[in-house]
Amino acid sequence: MAAASAAILSGCVLTSVHPFYSSNDLVFEASLVGRWTNTQQANERWTFEKEGQNSYLLTYVTDDDTSVVQAHLFKLSGQMLMDVAGQEKEWKTLPPPTPTHLLLKVTQLSPTLQMVPLNHDWVKALVEKDPKALHHALIKGPKPEDVRVVLTGETAELQAFLKMNLKNDEAWKDGFELKPDRAWATK
Repeated sequence: MAAASAAILSGCVLTSVHPFYSSNDLVFEASLVGRWTNTQQANERWTFEKEGQNSYLLTYVTDDDTSVVQAHLFKLSGQMLMDVAGQEKEWKTLPPPTPTHLLLKVTQLSPTLQMVPLNHDWVKALVEKDPKALHHALIKGPKPEDVRVVLTGETAELQAFLKMNLKNDEAWKDGFELKPDRAWATK
């Protein structure tokens, strides 16, 4: 999430206003519950706890920050994916925050957890070439070249787009790997 947060600020993470899953798509994998450490950044820890029947409470911790979000695993055309969304239950500011969903393709659950986000730059190039390819909004950043794509289509449209691109290597970039934190698991 810290990498995702930094990437959002630089315009590299693709988000959606609507979830990428429907309730019929949800799956629960008990092996995901526990604490994980990024293999490339040891100070980055992901803790998944069961929350409800088919969701997880995800606590993401780095040396500088802690984020608590909700995560849902789901399958689409046989591919495991994870939708990560903020958990604003109480609004402390007005206007209320807009929900944001981040998508990760789960390429492996064991012995390490391997995930890769949907490639923002690839989607940006796609909608620049064909603005009708996918419902979206372009959010301008502090610099003129900082433009972030936010998907605005409903879940069915998002899923149709994903199904067409699940095996497109250009659509998925900058994967990462988490290893189980065995010391934490024995406590």
